[in-house]
Amino acid sequence: MSEDMIIEILLSLPVKSLLRYNCVCKYWYTLIRSSTFINKHLHHHSNKSRLLVQHYIDSTETNAIALYPDETLSNFPLIYRDIQMPCESRDIVVHYDGILGLWEWDDGIVLWNPATREFRRLTMPNPNIPSNFSADQHKFGFGLDPTTNEYKLVLIRTYYYSEGHYPYDSAIIVVYYISTNSWRLFEADLSRVAYVHDSIYSTCLSGLYYWLTSELGWHQTHYYNAILTFDLSTEVFGDIPGPQDIPKSKLGILIIHNDSISVLCFDPREVHKYFDIWVMKQEGCWTKELTIGTLVDVERALGFWKNGELFIETSTSDLILYNPNIQETKDFQNRGLYKMERLRIFIYKESLVSINGGNESWERR
Repeated sequence: MSEDMIIEILLSLPVKSLLRYNCVCKYWYTLIRSSTFINKHLHHHSNKSRLLVQHYIDSTETNAIALYPDETLSNFPLIYRDIQMPCESRDIVVHYDGILGLWEWDDGIVLWNPATREFRRLTMPNPNIPSNFSADQHKFGFGLDPTTNEYKLVLIRTYYYSEGHYPYDSAIIVVYYISTNSWRLFEADLSRVAYVHDSIYSTCLSGLYYWLTSELGWHQTHYYNAILTFDLSTEVFGDIPGPQDIPKSKLGILIIHNDSISVLCFDPREVHKYFDIWVMKQEGCWTKELTIGTLVDVERALGFWKNGELFIETSTSDLILYNPNIQETKDFQNRGLYKMERLRIFIYKESLVSINGGNESWERR
């Protein structure tokens, strides 16, 4: 066979097989570990997107991860029993190109590639701060610098003076570089930002990471006044005006929808819920593209699947998939398997991206 044909065959294989074929010969080893091959494999048509669900098991009071084996979502989920999470995780806080960031109970973070079973536990920087300041938020972003092909993790750690909580009194920004296993600490003016919301739905697009911000805190009314950005190449923060016509009573989730930064919002107090999708086609220019509803007995929207289908958590903490085109729902029928709480959904693709040069791997339990 020609070299091109061999490469095309290898690109169509799952990560588990490619890790075995590393040992065939030096050429295959070098090829499979090359950045060009890794990128082509990630975006190859045979590497299908799958649904990954973070859920909470009430009986053990722990988070767990379930992975649906195919795109049809027709079977019960396969739980990672032989590739368990390498730590006791509170939440998945970032994910990008098949890499997950797990927030540990001891306030650390673990980068993990489930497909290769590599993980790296990061030693969090602990800069000196005055004794009368307390830590408030830890917000993360993760993505690829397209100019250097460097994966970077961004941490925004905010502090407040003991006599007041909002707005921020101090913020420390650090960036972690996977290739060198190092942190860089630098200053940034975030005084214009009152509250940065979690952005767990991989809101990294074309080398920019995006966070939704609001004027008031989590326990107060939210007014979404800006999108905070971080350029992964220049490492400079910026801001973009958010949708100005969202009522103050509505909650918003920042997502990527149809390759555009979007805000999915709804009013949590409504019994009959509507979900509005605001799309930014150009910087700072927002259009309400779609309204989905009316839906009854639902708690919140979790994100989109293919063909515009919307994942929804019901008022009884079950997971359903709603198709607005035909106005039908698919019930995942997870009752009895485990109690679903704190649901989060992710669109997952297997990746050969290495977490560490030394390939620290976690042995099967």
